[in-house]
Amino acid sequence: MKKDSSYSDHIKHYQLDGEFYDFFSPDKFMLQEIRRRYQQVFRLFPVKKRHSILEIGSGGGFAIEQLKNIQPLFFPMDIPSVNLNTMRSNAPFSIYPASADAYQLPFKSASFDLVLLLEVIEHLENPQIVLEEVHRVLKQHGKIIVSVPYKEKITYQICIHCNQPTPTHSHLHSFDKNKLAKSLSSTGFMPLKIVKNCNKIPNRLHFNLIARKLPFPVWKFIDTLFNTIIDKPISLISVGQKQK
Repeated sequence: MKKDSSYSDHIKHYQLDGEFYDFFSPDKFMLQEIRRRYQQVFRLFPVKKRHSILEIGSGGGFAIEQLKNIQPLFFPMDIPSVNLNTMRSNAPFSIYPASADAYQLPFKSASFDLVLLLEVIEHLENPQIVLEEVHRVLKQHGKIIVSVPYKEKITYQICIHCNQPTPTHSHLHSFDKNKLAKSLSSTGFMPLKIVKNCNKIPNRLHFNLIARKLPFPVWKFIDTLFNTIIDKPISLISVGQKQK
């Protein structure tokens, strides 16, 4: 069976995802993975109230939990508007949702201090185009933070919407540290740091669920120890800085 990773209407696919998948209620194990990811992200970039932040592929709006005490200018962006409407209704501070396509960002150049692409670029047929758009909308020396699954093996399933072969979880690309750094540097970013996050072994042993009340620095120390001994993080998180 031919594996076709070219989509004629990706917007329609993601609108359907918004109707069929509940982004706001992940299972209890995924919830802890997401929570620790955002905690790591906002330690790589300590947010101030004056900052303007764009999150591309904002999903269930989990960034809001980390931002609610600071209340920066936050622009969650996704294709399914149903998610964005729910997010705006439930947010504890004013946010500015945008339903748009990452390949053509509807923002002026040099608009944002930080752009987030968390578990997004592995879904994109042409990540470089989106990274170039992010470069355009970032302020000079603004930051991009990208997270991706680590060394994922791409497999295929049959899409229930179009009955065509489609990658599992809609993941088209697999990344290691070198490939992620190259993706950033080739589109005008200086990679500043790449960290491994949420080791698979303690995660499978339900440690992240058991340790959900541990302060992030304590949890991170344990997670780093596991990642040093066993190279099986769930994701890589990289921060890059816009260059001229």
